[in-house]
Amino acid sequence: MFLELVDTLRCVRSHEDSWLVARADVLEGRHIVEGELGCPLCEARYAIRQGVADFTADAGRAADTPRVARSARQRSLESDQALALRAAALLGLTEPGGLVVLAGDWSESAEALLELIDGVQVFALDPGTELRSGGALSLARIADVLPLAASSVRGIAVDAAHATPSLLAGAARALMPNGRLIAPSSAPVPDSLRELARDEEQWVAAAAQPSNVSAPVPIALRR
Repeated sequence: MFLELVDTLRCVRSHEDSWLVARADVLEGRHIVEGELGCPLCEARYAIRQGVADFTADAGRAADTPRVARSARQRSLESDQALALRAAALLGLTEPGGLVVLAGDWSESAEALLELIDGVQVFALDPGTELRSGGALSLARIADVLPLAASSVRGIAVDAAHATPSLLAGAARALMPNGRLIAPSSAPVPDSLRELARDEEQWVAAAAQPSNVSAPVPIALRR
């Protein structure tokens, strides 16, 4: 778990939005390998083991949940690169920087996406067991609540297993203005998002711009 990501994480319990406090028992560079995240409001505790934060405790789901990305035996380097290219194109990742969230099968492209886009951070949710936290890559197991602050994420991609109403609503809330969400074509587009495109497999939608953005003002030259 990348230390800089902790400020973006939020408690998944139902109460006022709250940041989390990190305790690091084992650090490798800027990554928490063993430790804990704690909520100062409700005192919830989320363990970090082998670099993976576990937000499933309150939901009764084990950390070895079946809702994870496919194993390495079902993957290839070429397919990971193709998936990363698709994610980059649909999420509009033409510039460096920012946080990108990849859930389930999309997490397979995490390492390839980091090689493709400079300066981006990737948060992989319910990834395959072969992924390891490190560098700009952080990992977590989740239940049905997205543990992210509002307006904090540049782009999110969810597979069919993660396209639940709760996670889609959380994704829409977590997107920055103009941030994009990819989801299966069978899933409904959250009302707060604007659909940009769709095919038989997925749709991509964008968050609205801030309502307080002023309209362009014409400038007249003084003679």
